[in-house]
Amino acid sequence: MGPDHPFKRKMNVSKLPKNNSFIYLFIIILLVAAFWIGRTTSGPDLKPHVRNIFNQAAFFEDTQGIYSVFSEQNELIGWAAAGSASGYGGPLLVIAGIDTAGKVAGASVVEHKETPVFFRMVKTTDFFQSLTGRLFDEIDYDSREIVGATGATCSADAVVEGIRRAVAKVAGDKFNVHVPVRERPLKFGFLEIAIIVLFSLGIAAHHIGKSFREWLRWTGQIAGLLIIGFWENSPINIAKISAFLSGYFPDLHSDLYWYLLIGGFVLTILIYGKSVYCSNICPFGAAQRCIGLIGGANAKLPVWSVRLMNGLRNFFVFAAVTAALITAQPGSASYEPFAAIFALKGTLFQWFLLFIVLIASLIINRPWCHFFCPMRTCERVLQIVRQKTINFRKLYGKKIK
Repeated sequence: MGPDHPFKRKMNVSKLPKNNSFIYLFIIILLVAAFWIGRTTSGPDLKPHVRNIFNQAAFFEDTQGIYSVFSEQNELIGWAAAGSASGYGGPLLVIAGIDTAGKVAGASVVEHKETPVFFRMVKTTDFFQSLTGRLFDEIDYDSREIVGATGATCSADAVVEGIRRAVAKVAGDKFNVHVPVRERPLKFGFLEIAIIVLFSLGIAAHHIGKSFREWLRWTGQIAGLLIIGFWENSPINIAKISAFLSGYFPDLHSDLYWYLLIGGFVLTILIYGKSVYCSNICPFGAAQRCIGLIGGANAKLPVWSVRLMNGLRNFFVFAAVTAALITAQPGSASYEPFAAIFALKGTLFQWFLLFIVLIASLIINRPWCHFFCPMRTCERVLQIVRQKTINFRKLYGKKIK
């Protein structure tokens, strides 16, 4: 365990220079401005997507969100409507076309907040083409065709749900056919129970002896590596944090585990001043520790280099979150190599970054966690909030007395 680990040394926020308050205020103002810019931009133009679905389309008539599509001979050839659902990174908008026989003419994703990797892989499948010719009641919620290609269940379910919502609009308005929209049941199963147990083990490790604490830590990290990493492929990342900051909250019924993960991350820092997730659960942290057993991972870096890397990490996190807020695309903020190691489906940059981190893990104790991980910056921010709150309560209490 390195000397800079949050369970070894607590950050003394009260000793930070006073002028840092102006820096924090400036950052908050910039983030609020970025959020406002992202939220006030105009919506997407649906007409190009309608033309892609109906090759013979000459003009359209928009009636309460449903496009009536006509050919050059002024013949009605079908209708198109948009449907939205909540994906991994936030709201996802899909448009679907229905011909006059009541069959699906095609579908397209208009706007999404997902990571580029997901939709790059969706385009390589024949999922959207396989919808062509299906009737209303043949569009179900089974996303296995996408999941099989991408491994991203939440995003895939959102695509299918968006298509069904779009189809339901046309079916009800033009064919007087009711297509029910799914009411998602509360999903509470093995994954959610595992997250609760892992956080409980991490909290217990904070209160027990050093020798047993290390055993609990290894137990939690290996379990996190297998369950949150390889099985679910859903570690906390900057894209999901950006989605929450953008006001995009996943459906509580189907994505309860996200609220448990991020809620546990935030609450344990505010209560204990330390991140239980980072030290006892994070699957990528566990992968680095396992690699470190091979090479020893005991190299000591100069203080100046540590400060430089911490500063660069904070800068990149701020830039990524700002870009995500301005563009209203939380998925664009993701640069962690998690998809590469846990799903074997990362970008070229993510594969390169993963290679560098794993090699460095042979000689440096968890280099990603200490110097590059965005969650480290989030932890520091929450520690500052916690310390400022404690200082305010002490000051306020003295004045009352």
